[in-house]
Amino acid sequence: MDIQDDRFDWIDEEEGFYPVLTLVEGITEDEVLRRFGGDPGAARLLVAEEIYDLQPQYPGRRGHVGVGTVDNVVFALEVVGSTGAVPGVLRDLSRGGRCFGLLLGISGGDRVFYAVDGDLVVYEEPSGPVTPLREGDARWDPSWCAGLIDITDPTEFWGPKLFLLAERVTGVTIERSWFTRPLRTAEVPDSSAYMNTAAWDIP
Repeated sequence: MDIQDDRFDWIDEEEGFYPVLTLVEGITEDEVLRRFGGDPGAARLLVAEEIYDLQPQYPGRRGHVGVGTVDNVVFALEVVGSTGAVPGVLRDLSRGGRCFGLLLGISGGDRVFYAVDGDLVVYEEPSGPVTPLREGDARWDPSWCAGLIDITDPTEFWGPKLFLLAERVTGVTIERSWFTRPLRTAEVPDSSAYMNTAAWDIP
């Protein structure tokens, strides 16, 4: 039976809200910003609305990532942009530790990512149970998915339940305040800057 948890129901009520959330273990906030391609010295406290206002009114958006720390895990939030979905960025973020990321997409195009010590373990648009890139990879524990969705149904939709999976994998509790309070925010390269480079290579 699916676990019923309504803590993230508010996400479905936020029109046009498609965040990328990355949880990183093993490095500091400053190092997370650097590995995203940002300058921690230029970071400033911003809320989501201010980040929206910083976007130009023409193609070529600027990426921004905000960071905070809970229980020795750094969370990196992008309310505009998807630099945290670039495989090469995920590999860099996980060096010396691990990171778990998720992207809530338009019309159910969600994605989930997991990297350990510089190696990409999971990178997929999940339907049914999340599976590693290499079959049987022991770094991904299938029990993390147990009870969150009907894993016997290969078309099962994850949506905000990916946040519950993130909590299982990292052991932290995701709070709504992460998405509303000011975060140390730095400008970073947009994901489009990595197009046609090895950063998009997936094993």
